Amino acid sequence: MREDSTSFAVGLREDAIISPKAYVERLHISMQRLADLAHVHHTALLHAPESEKVQDYMRNSISVIAMLLDFNGGDAERAIYWFRNVPLTELGGETAEHYVASGKAKVIRSYITNLAAGATG
Repeated sequence: MREDSTSFAVGLREDAIISPKAYVERLHISMQRLADLAHVHHTALLHAPESEKVQDYMRNSISVIAMLLDFNGGDAERAIYWFRNVPLTELGGETAEHYVASGKAKVIRSYITNLAAGATG
């Protein structure tokens, strides 16, 4: 399914926040996994989905996936797979998901920009 970055991001919103439920469904992860990535207790996703830590993690990961969508022609499943599973050897071997959870979303966005420009790392 082809999708632009705006549609992807809007599809995860619920009122004025990103919905943890929509996020986990779309990225094929559990609520516990999202809680671990956002560094919060799993109950925060249910009782305080608007919390800064939860929203920051989801916002940063969505921004990375949105970049991938823009660069890969809108293949959302491919972008999500890359984000969650591909080790980035040039950056130390962890996945983009790991780096975003570690507060390094800016590094990943720069990495993707370099890849799209034809840089090799």
